[in-house]
Amino acid sequence: MTFDQLCAFHAVATRGTFAAAAKALHKSQPAITKLVQNLESELDVVLFDRAAYRATLTDAGRRFLERAAQVVADTESLTTYGRALGRGAEPQVRLVIEAITPLRPVLAALSRVRAAFPLVRLELRTERLAGTVETLTNGSADLVIANAEALERRKMQAMHFARVRIVPVVRRDHPLAQAGSPAPLAALREHPQVVLTDSARVEPAPPINVVEGGLRWTVTDVTAKLQIIEAGLGWGGLPEHVVRAGIRKGTLAALSVHQFETEVIELVTLRHKERAQGPVARALWDELGARPGRTSRSAEAPGTKRG
Repeated sequence: MTFDQLCAFHAVATRGTFAAAAKALHKSQPAITKLVQNLESELDVVLFDRAAYRATLTDAGRRFLERAAQVVADTESLTTYGRALGRGAEPQVRLVIEAITPLRPVLAALSRVRAAFPLVRLELRTERLAGTVETLTNGSADLVIANAEALERRKMQAMHFARVRIVPVVRRDHPLAQAGSPAPLAALREHPQVVLTDSARVEPAPPINVVEGGLRWTVTDVTAKLQIIEAGLGWGGLPEHVVRAGIRKGTLAALSVHQFETEVIELVTLRHKERAQGPVARALWDELGARPGRTSRSAEAPGTKRG
């Protein structure tokens, strides 16, 4: 029994006719017929009932297909893996992204890389502020998407990825939503500002868009921050792509906060200049730069300051 015989049998069984199997395998129909006949002869079993136009599996053929399909799939997977090894593909790529990163363009890039390297493992995780770049400097990431302000440019190669607008928001019925525009500093200080903490272990970055002298609630991810704000327990700045739907539905209100100094955050893809990378990491770098993100349009009225 040969792998070609198994492939021919599997193709006929799954496509219904010898002609369709021949087309799928780029062989002549007589060649497919001969392969299946030889397989039946070697096994001394009839796998197909050929009385009808379509090749119908016998009971023995159906049972044999269960095992044969797995062998064909495993062999094709092993072939793909071997070819990847031949290209020097690394077994795993580690991508770390800033918590405010829009995922859609990241997933599009990962999809294209997976098509070329289907067996490579991916480790994708989020960090915050300086903690994102720290994973690259300490060697726990191969590529990162980080705030451009957090760079150590002497050792990093940077490539623009996206610009993310930060919109200060509050639940529609929160007192701050009726406090006026711009929101008075005293009112902002009176209510909890929900803030993402820096995940850096060594050297945290200075806080961004934090009102001095106010009450702070700290969280470690964007989802928790959004849910706290949606519950009416505080206010804070979030990526526009995260709050756009809530503003449109009227469940969230955008605030004008003059104390916010950063309206748009530039995100960049980074890799370490002094570390060699395998073909998968290089391919992911290229794909992340192939279709850079764009600054999203404002979900607020013109002239409203974001943070």
